[in-house]
Amino acid sequence: MDLDLERLERILSPYIVLRRNADIVSVSDALALRTGLSREEIREHLDARCPELDSAGRRYHFMELPGKADGGFECTCTTTSISDTEILAFSENGAPGAGGDAAVVPEALAAMARYSASSCLIVARGVIIHANEAFIELTGYPGPEVIGKQLIGIVSRQSRETFIGACQQGLEDPEGIIPPVDIMLTPLSGKRIFVNMRGGWLRSSGGEYLWMTLNDITDQVILMRRLQEQERRFSDLFDISPIGLLYVDPRGIITSCNAFVGNLMGYDRAEIQGSAFTRFVAPGEEQRLRDEFRDLFEQGREIQQRECVLRTGTGEEVTIQYDVQVISRKRRNVLALMVFSDITGKKKLEMELMEKNAEMEKTLWEMAEVKDALEARAGELNRATEELKVLNERLSQLSITDGLTDIYNHRHFQDRLSEEMERVQRSKDGVLSLLILDIDDFKHFNDTYGHQCGDMVLKQLAGVLKKCVRSIDILARYGGEEFAVILPNTHAKDAETVARRICDTIRSTPLSFGSGISVKVTVSIGVGAIGRGQGDKSELVRRADSALYAAKAKWKDRVEVWEED
Repeated sequence: MDLDLERLERILSPYIVLRRNADIVSVSDALALRTGLSREEIREHLDARCPELDSAGRRYHFMELPGKADGGFECTCTTTSISDTEILAFSENGAPGAGGDAAVVPEALAAMARYSASSCLIVARGVIIHANEAFIELTGYPGPEVIGKQLIGIVSRQSRETFIGACQQGLEDPEGIIPPVDIMLTPLSGKRIFVNMRGGWLRSSGGEYLWMTLNDITDQVILMRRLQEQERRFSDLFDISPIGLLYVDPRGIITSCNAFVGNLMGYDRAEIQGSAFTRFVAPGEEQRLRDEFRDLFEQGREIQQRECVLRTGTGEEVTIQYDVQVISRKRRNVLALMVFSDITGKKKLEMELMEKNAEMEKTLWEMAEVKDALEARAGELNRATEELKVLNERLSQLSITDGLTDIYNHRHFQDRLSEEMERVQRSKDGVLSLLILDIDDFKHFNDTYGHQCGDMVLKQLAGVLKKCVRSIDILARYGGEEFAVILPNTHAKDAETVARRICDTIRSTPLSFGSGISVKVTVSIGVGAIGRGQGDKSELVRRADSALYAAKAKWKDRVEVWEED
C-alpha cells in the first residue's frame, strides 16, 4: 500500500510521524506547526521516547509533546504498522476535532446517525466527533468518553491496514464512497468484535467528514470459522484415511483422491486427478467398469462389495474391493464416491487356500486308489490340513484386524456396533456407551518425526488401550489417529470414568521409537451414550464425535461427555 502523508492526515490525524526501521523518516506539516519545532527537533524528541512507544501490548500511548508557544500539550499516540513502515498518529487531548472547526457536527449528519438502526460514527481528521447509541451499545464506551477518541485506536491492530486502505480508496473515488470491508474492533471490554464497515467522505462548508456505518457480524464470522474448521477436519480425515477414497464424475474422470490412492497406485495425486478411472484398470475390465458407472449415474443405484484389478505405475497388479455411492445435487447425479480397500493379500491367501484344497483333493483320490499309499500320505494330509486351518484362521483374522495396530479395524467396529445396538433395542433398560479418542496434535508429530515414527506410536498406543479396557469392551482403530471403544451395558457416567482413566494412563505412559527416543502424547476423548428408543448407531457416533469436537475446542487432553442441548 502506498502511504501518502496528506491522505494519512485526513484519515488518521493532522499530526503524523512515519518511522522505518526505528528511524523517523517523515513529520507532517501540521505537527511541526503545532509544536513550533523544526522537523529535526521533533525527531530528536520522539527518538528519546521510542522505547516507550515500542512497549508491547499497549493500544494507546499517552505522552506530552513540546511546544514553543504554550510550553507543550498532552496527546494520545496510536501506532499502526504497514509493511516496513510504522505510522504514529497523535491527537491532542481535549480537542475532539484535532483543534480545528471540524469538531462541530453538522446537524443533518447528527440526525442521520441518531435515527439509524446501525452503529454510526462521524469522524473528523481521524477523531470521533459523533457516535450514535447503537455504536455506544456495541462497543461499551460511554458516550462522553468516545467523543474525541482516535478512531484508529478502536480498530484492532490486525485490521488497521485494511481500514486505512479502504479509506484511501474512498478518497480516490470521485463520489468519496468507501468500499465495504470487514474489520475487527476492540471495544471497552477488550473482547474483539467483527463488523462490516461502509461509509464515505462528505465535504461541506464546515469541513471534511468521514461518515461510517458498522454492522456487527461477529456471529457470522464465528460460524464461518466453525464451518471452515469442519471442512478442514473433513479434509484431514479424507486425506489420512487408511482406505482408498476418490470422487468420479459422470464421464468417469477422477476429480479428487486421497493419499492412500496415490501411495497404492504409485502415482502423484496430481497425475491421478483429471484422468479416467479406467486408465488404471487392468486390461479386460475397462468395459465392465464403464457399464457399472454408466448405470450408477443413470439409475442412482449403489455398487457394493465389487472387486476389480488395478495396474500400478510400476506395472504390478493389485486387487481392490470397492463400494460406490452416487452424490446428487439439485436432483442431478453429479459425482460418485468410491471407497475401496486393498485385498491383494486376502486374494493371495484365497489362492493359496484353493491350491491347498486341490492338493488335499488329489491326496484323497490317491488314498482311494491305493490303500497302501494311505499310511504313506497320512502325514502329508495332516500337514496340509493344519496349513489349511492356519490359512483359514489368518484369513478370518486379517479381515477384521487393522494391519498396523493389531486391533479391530473400522469395518469390524461397524459390525460390532450394529450388534450391540440391536441388544440395546431388545432390552428394556438397554444402554450402550461409545468413546472416540483422537491423538492431540498428531499431524505436528508426524511432520516432526515422520510417518514411520507416527506408526510406531500408534501401535504402542493401541497396546496401552488394550490394558485400559475390559474383556467385553470392543477396541478398534477408527481411522488415522482416532480409536474407538464400545462399552456394552455402560452408562455415560461410568464411561466417563473409563475415559478419564485412559486419558491419565496415556498422559503418563512414555512411548518410544527410533534410537531410544521417548515421547509422551495426550488424547482428547468424546463420550456418547444411548438407550433404547433414542436412535440408531449413527446417532451414537454423532454424540461421541460431537463430544470429541468439544474436547478439542477446550484445549485438548480432556474428556467431554455429550449432553443434549
